[in-house]
Amino acid sequence: MRNLDYPWQEAVQQAVVESDPNQVEPKVCLAEVVLFERIDKFVAADKGEDAALFQALLTLRFLREIASRLYKKRASSSQ
Repeated sequence: MRNLDYPWQEAVQQAVVESDPNQVEPKVCLAEVVLFERIDKFVAADKGEDAALFQALLTLRFLREIASRLYKKRASSSQ
């Protein structure tokens, strides 16, 4: 795991490394809450953090889409 620069990155990292497709969505939701709480309190942050927040949101959107596809694929193959 890489070194984390901001406290909210822990929740994002936990969602990214989750290997159980059934657990990805709850972890993505939690990470989004943490990100939006940080954005809500966003008064002054370095330029690196605003870019990291945006990248984290994009990563979570991608992760949610991949997990959804995997879940649908597994559900259809088990029928």
